[in-house]
Amino acid sequence: MARSMLPEYPEAKRRAFARTILSKTLRMRRGESLLVETWSETLPWAESVVLEARILGARPMLVLEDEPTYWKSVAEAPTANVGHTGSHDWAALKASNAHLYFWGPMDTAREDARPASLRRRIDANDHEWFRLVQKFGIRSVRFDLGRTSEISARRYGVDVNAWRNELIAAATEDPTTLRRDGLRLGEALRRGREVRIVHPNGTDLSLRLAGRTPRIDDGVIDDADVRAGNVVTVVPSGVVTVAVAETVADGTFVSNATGAFFVQGREAPIKQGTLTFRRGRLEDYAFAAGGEAFRREFSRLGPGGDRPGFLSVGLHPGISSIPLLFDQERGTVTLAIGRNAPFGGATRTPRFVAFQSLRQATLEIDGRPVVDSGAIT
Repeated sequence: MARSMLPEYPEAKRRAFARTILSKTLRMRRGESLLVETWSETLPWAESVVLEARILGARPMLVLEDEPTYWKSVAEAPTANVGHTGSHDWAALKASNAHLYFWGPMDTAREDARPASLRRRIDANDHEWFRLVQKFGIRSVRFDLGRTSEISARRYGVDVNAWRNELIAAATEDPTTLRRDGLRLGEALRRGREVRIVHPNGTDLSLRLAGRTPRIDDGVIDDADVRAGNVVTVVPSGVVTVAVAETVADGTFVSNATGAFFVQGREAPIKQGTLTFRRGRLEDYAFAAGGEAFRREFSRLGPGGDRPGFLSVGLHPGISSIPLLFDQERGTVTLAIGRNAPFGGATRTPRFVAFQSLRQATLEIDGRPVVDSGAIT
C-alpha cells in the first residue's frame, strides 16, 4: 500500500511535533491513556506520537483508517453499511484521557461527492463525538496535515508546500507564549461594551459586546479549559473569540483575506467580501470570488443567518497562509455572521456560519485600540 501522498518528512521533525503536542498542548501525564486516530496519509506522524507518548510514560492506542480501503468501501459496499461508528469505538474514546486526530481523508474532491445519506451519517457521528468529549472531559486535538491536498490549496489560493511547511512549523512552536496576549484581549472583550473596526480600505463597522466570556484558543488544553468545557482545539491554534450582541451592527466590513462559509458540515471559500450592515442585519454583500455559492445557501436560511455572530482576533505569529486558519494570523480581525451558539451566543441557525478576515485593521473597544493597524497593543 502506498502509505502517503504527502512528502517524506524527517523523523526528527515528526518527533519534535509529537513532543510539543503531548507535553505542551495535551499536557499528558504519566499513566494517562491516549487515543490516536489517523488516516493512512499521516500514519508516520501518528507513529511518532505513539513512540513519544511511550517515552513520556503515557499509554497510547493507535486506530488507523486506510484511505484506499475507505474509498473502495464507499464504491462497493452498500451505502447503508458505511459511515457507522461502533460501540467499541465510542468505548475507546470514553476510556481515554486525551485524543489526537490526524484528520482525513486527503481526497477532498472525492469526499464532496459522497452520497448525501453518508454525509448525514458522518455528521451524526460528529455530534456524538463532541457530546462525549464534553461529557467526559477528554482533551482533544486535531491536526490537519492530512487535508493539505493540491485541490484544496487551489481553492484557497495558497501554495500547497508552503501550507504544509507553515502548518508543521506553527504547530511545533511552543504555544504557551500566546497565553499572555490571549488573556489580556479576552478580558477586554469580556468587560467592554462598544466595538469599532476601521481600516483604510473602507471598513468602518460598529458592534456591541454582551458581557459574554470569550474563548481563548492558545494551543494549550489545561485544567481550567477542561473545567470550562473547552476541551477541543486545532493545532496550530491562536485566537480569541467572543459572541457579540446579535442585534447591533452598523457600517461596512471589507475583507482583505480569504474566508469561508460552513453549512451542514460542508465548507466553501469566499474571498475579499464587502459586508454592509444596518440595524443589526446584513443588508448587502459582495465577494471577489465564491459569492454565487454563498448566495444560494444564504437565501435558504431562516432567522439569524443575517445577524452578526462572533468577533475574533488572531494571536499566532507563525500563521499567514493556512486555509481556514487565516483568522489566527497575529493581529487579524475576523467577523462572522450566523450561528454563534457554540461561543455562548443566541443564534442557532442550523449549521450555518460565514466568516471574513481583515489584516492590518484597528479594533477599538470603548474608544481604546486593542489592535492598532494589525499590532496587538
